[in-house]
Amino acid sequence: MTTQARSIVRETAKPEYTRYTPTNGKKPDGADFGVDGWLFALPGETLGGVRFPQAMYAAFQVSERGALFWRVREVGGERRQIGSDSTTRKGALALAVNTVAQQREKAAAPATREQGTRAHGAAWRMAAEGGERSQVSATMTERLERMRAGQLAALPTVAEIRMAYPLAGGGATLRLMTAEGSTAERHMIPLTEQGAAGRENDPAGIYLDAITDGANTEGLKTAAGWHLMRLGFNYARGAAWAPYTGCATSEAQWKEWSPMLPEGHRWPHTVRVAITATAEHLAYIDRAYGPAPELPGLPAGVSAHPSGPRSWQISYANRRFWQLSYWPRMGGDVWTLYADPARTKSLARAASPGELLATIPARDAEAQARAAARKGY
Repeated sequence: MTTQARSIVRETAKPEYTRYTPTNGKKPDGADFGVDGWLFALPGETLGGVRFPQAMYAAFQVSERGALFWRVREVGGERRQIGSDSTTRKGALALAVNTVAQQREKAAAPATREQGTRAHGAAWRMAAEGGERSQVSATMTERLERMRAGQLAALPTVAEIRMAYPLAGGGATLRLMTAEGSTAERHMIPLTEQGAAGRENDPAGIYLDAITDGANTEGLKTAAGWHLMRLGFNYARGAAWAPYTGCATSEAQWKEWSPMLPEGHRWPHTVRVAITATAEHLAYIDRAYGPAPELPGLPAGVSAHPSGPRSWQISYANRRFWQLSYWPRMGGDVWTLYADPARTKSLARAASPGELLATIPARDAEAQARAAARKGY
């Protein structure tokens, strides 16, 4: 019996990452690698006499079905997606490493080599075609159902307002946690700062330094309540904010600070409340991980063909083409019409597909008029 060679990338526990942005000169060319992300390399090796060179990959976030996912793609070659999408970078990396190892081991296996070049090429074509779907034999519906179950299981159940140590700058942070205590990055919200540029802030203007001044005030709870509502959560029935005692190290630190703080600003430094997802939030999850919606009746001459999850290729008289995408979102789903298949040039957005599809004949006529004008010139 022949033992199959084992790829060393399975032992690659922690690759070194290089950050790339649109402005630091390290971003790969093209629109296939997100706005920004992380580059990492998997080592080369020789398996069963077959040499596999070192390869570079990019891990980045994409927004699909109204949610953010991490994806890994080859930087060179065919730019294939490697592995499946994941809700975390760590998960996407693990899936990518496993896929690369399987591809190398299969290509180097004696049984595979005996089948000749045709079978070897077929294995790689299969991997390429599977780039946009799971490497396991699962349908898109099964994948979405698993993702939906994962989202429901990971819904936060506790909200916490935690004060920073006063001499470290003060301020307060809202944190939404699961029953196990884990927190997603989007659920770590500074309550006493304006936040990242371009992000929505409370219209009531409660983001002022006077909101806290080192104390866990009612103003902080008002700010936290606004964020909870915007994220699709509410207080559990009968629940109220209550002081929370943290780990011994944290409590010892606060005890050390206590004599230095003004009266009334000493305690509680942390409060918690039980929360539940709203009906709107649960409905959003159902839309995000459910079947793609049906398009309404198409205008005369307009046709639509699915081109991916939540996207369609739109054409008019089979002579001009657009892309239509659907993004479920909290507070209102968004339909977007793009001018190119890569979906880099957005033309219009609307709350329903009918509004965008109705403009297709006029857009075609406008494009023909521009072409005629250029030809006449």
